[in-house]
Amino acid sequence: MAELTATEIAEILLGIRRKLFRIVAIIVTVWAISFTFITDRIIEKVKADLLPKGAHLIYQYPLEPLMLKLRISLYLGIAVAMPYIAHTIYKTLKERTELLNNVQISKSRAIKYLIVGSILFACGVAYGYVIMLPIFMEFLYSLAVQQGALAYYSISDFVGFVVLMLVVFGFVFEMPLIMCILVGNGMVRYVTLKYYRRHFYVAFFVIGAAITPPDVFTQLMVAVPMLLFFEISLIVIRMIYRDQIKRESLYESS
Repeated sequence: MAELTATEIAEILLGIRRKLFRIVAIIVTVWAISFTFITDRIIEKVKADLLPKGAHLIYQYPLEPLMLKLRISLYLGIAVAMPYIAHTIYKTLKERTELLNNVQISKSRAIKYLIVGSILFACGVAYGYVIMLPIFMEFLYSLAVQQGALAYYSISDFVGFVVLMLVVFGFVFEMPLIMCILVGNGMVRYVTLKYYRRHFYVAFFVIGAAITPPDVFTQLMVAVPMLLFFEISLIVIRMIYRDQIKRESLYESS
């Protein structure tokens, strides 16, 4: 793979800067709409569905509810802007560097990627919200009760933790698509993914430890799904790009 030069990096930053206004405009617009009409409903929905019976939410400082709304609205703005951000980065790298010379993503294929990616992300969020988080929050509450503690959660920490876990599950479900794009466009080889399988396992547990509270159960809830979807992704790649993988194997053996 070609390496970036200082000139290419400068050109990339210049190209992104010209479109930065649009990205900021998208984020700010969605932020304003969600802050006004959506965020309160999200917070109430999370409280109603995921707060264990017997647990209570509290505000720890006067600005906490405002900061919580601002943060969730910002997350939504960034999420909506992500497809355009990805398109901007791809187009800039394609036009100003040699990194993606062998990568050809047509408009129709990009739309398919966007649709499939959105569906997978939604499935991940639904999986986390409907299945994993209710079980997990009840488990943590039961531990507090067994230890004789009263469950009073900061609303910012509680809702922020739920949103973080939903985003993580959403991106975990994206893994098959991301890996298929990388392998299908020749950016990463299937044998490379298999060779570094153990390294990915370690990385998943490091990520789980980095983004969750310091307890093993929570870390496993993040790391294990990532590990499973990595293996599922390898199976999907082997099915879709079977001929390509065979050609690569024959080329190596010759």
